[in-house]
Formats: sequence, C-alpha cells, structure tokens
Amino acid sequence: MTKEKVSKSSRLKKIFIAFIILGVLTGGYAIYKYMSQPTVHQMPVTAVDVLKVDLSEVYPEVSFVAKIESQEKVALRARVQGFLHERLFKEGDMITKDQPLFVIEKVNFEATVREAEANVAKAAAQVKNKKAQYERAQKLYKTKDVSGSKLDEEEAAFSSAEATLAEAKAKLDLAKKDLEYTTIVSPMDGRIGESVYSVGELIGPNSGVLAEIVAVNPIDAVFAVSENELLSLRKNFENSGGVEVKFIMSDGTVYPETGKINFIDVTIDEAMNTLKIKASFPNPLNQLISGQYGRVSIKSNQPIKSVVIPMKAVQQDMQRAYVYVVNKDNKVEKRDVVRGVELEGFRVEITSGLTVGDVIVTEGFQKIAPNMTVNPQSSKGE
Repeated sequence: MTKEKVSKSSRLKKIFIAFIILGVLTGGYAIYKYMSQPTVHQMPVTAVDVLKVDLSEVYPEVSFVAKIESQEKVALRARVQGFLHERLFKEGDMITKDQPLFVIEKVNFEATVREAEANVAKAAAQVKNKKAQYERAQKLYKTKDVSGSKLDEEEAAFSSAEATLAEAKAKLDLAKKDLEYTTIVSPMDGRIGESVYSVGELIGPNSGVLAEIVAVNPIDAVFAVSENELLSLRKNFENSGGVEVKFIMSDGTVYPETGKINFIDVTIDEAMNTLKIKASFPNPLNQLISGQYGRVSIKSNQPIKSVVIPMKAVQQDMQRAYVYVVNKDNKVEKRDVVRGVELEGFRVEITSGLTVGDVIVTEGFQKIAPNMTVNPQSSKGE
C-alpha cells in the first residue's frame, strides 16, 4: 500500500471517530437535559356528589316562641274578718266550681244573725201594733172622735215602724251574707296554688290573697308575630283550607292535642311592632302548665310547590345559610339561601336563592372552594 493511500485511510478513520464522539456527546447531553427537568404530574379533578334542584309538595309551616297562660285566674280573698278555722284542700289540687276551700270561725257571725233575726221579729211586732193603732184612728176620725192631727201622728208612727222593719231585714240580710262569706268557695274549675295563711291565723279583707286558682282546661299558648310575619301568614294561610296548630314543648316533644287560634289582637304593639295571638289547647291531663314556654307550630292543610333540598347540602356561617352550586362550566359557586320549613327525611325548604334546574353539591364540601373546577356526580339515593 502506497504512502498516499495510507494517509487517506487514516484521515477517514479520524473523521469517523470524531462523528461517533460527537454523537455520543449530543445524546448524552440530551439525556442529561431530560433527566434534569422536573416531572410534571396532571392533578385529577375533584369529584363531588351533586343534585339537580326540583320542586316538591310542601305544607307551609311556621312556628313562634309561646308562653302557656291560663284563660282565667282568680285570687281568693277574705270578705269578712275572723280566725281561719279550716282549710279544705291540698295545695296544687284540682278543684271544682263552688267547692269549699277556707272556713272562717263562724261563732260571732252566727250570733249576729240571731240578733238580727230577733230585731226583725221585734220590728215586725211594732209594725203590727202601729198598723192597728193607725186603722183605729182612721175609724175614729170618721166619727169625729179624733182630730186630723192625731190621725197624721198614727200614720207617721206606722210608716216609721215599717221603715224600722225594713232596716232590720236589711241588717239580717247582711248578717246572713257575712255568715255565708265565712266559707270561701271556688268561683270556677281549676287548680289551686299555695295557701298563704295557715289555720288559726287572723284573716280579713286587708289580708291580701289567700290563694290563687287558675283554669287549666282549656289553656292558652300566647305568642307574638311581627308585622312582616303577619303578612307572610296571611299570604301562605289565607287560602289554605284550614291550619293545624300544635304546641312543641321545650324538650322538642309535640303536645298530643291540637289547638285552634282563638284570639288575634286588634292593634299592633307600637313599642315591639308585634301582634298578640292566642291558641287554645285542650288540657285534660294538666300537661300544660301556666308559665311554661315552648313553640306554637302553625301548619297549612293545603300543600304548595316549593324548592326542597337535603339539609346536609345547606352550610351555615355566622351571617347566613348558603349552598355550593356547580355551574355549566363545572365551577363551584357559593350561593346564599333562605331556609324555610324543615321536613321529614332530613330535608328543608328553600324559599330564596335557588331555582329549578340548579345543581347543588351534597357531598365533598371539605374538598372544594368557590371557582374551583369539579367533577359532578349524581348523588346516590337522592
């Protein structure tokens, strides 16, 4: 092989080796750049359970804080003075009209009656005597045996005797009435409270209240509504075909008897801007006690169509109630709502804030925030 050919072959080898080295370096640099770049992961879109808002039948219902009050209350007082002889009841007893309750010592009053009866008899005898004298004077006057002045005297004496008899009878009536007042009876059916005085104490018209009686059956639940609430009541219940009135006790127990509205005040209290209303309830077992607090619930007998959603979909902060709505772009919106009646099955009426067709979140609130894109999935069992 000539020297020229050897030189050419050597140059080709060097060029080939240079290309190999360049390729290796370029590939290595590319691998280095790829390996040194951070890995980018696609975050999955959060899935949430949703429900499309629709209308349901709702029976309009409102409730108000109420206080139980007796329809009648009587404070017993003594009309005559004397020592308390008997107390004929136990404190807290149910009593009936005309039932004897207190007895004041009668001895002095009975003696006064006997004295008054004697005075009546004495006055009646005097009338009889004066009448006879007057009639005799009339006969003698006709025969001119007595003067006209004498006749006038006898007539006056007779009239005076009649007046004395009338006065004696009046005093007898008062004495009998005072004797009657020594037995203090109940003016009505009801329940009697604590006795202020004990047997043996001196009582009288100035002694104050001896005990109080309150009527318990029926009994009233008294509550007040604002002007706006009154307008809402009229709107929802005017054409409802009647309402069901219930009393809910402080522990949530629903009183078994149904009541009825028996009084609506004629004017609004200007100071409180409220109207007083009373609902009467049968109370045969004395379960409702005067002074007790609870709530009166008024429910329409006629249903209306309204937006109803699960209670769990409604969130609450310090200012208002709200729900999360998923818009057509699957983005979350925070929507303020106004709650209405709570219904069976843990559902609640929404009176404002939602319309038919809105899609609301029912599960997954802790994973979402306003303007966040979500993957809506229909709630199971809703």
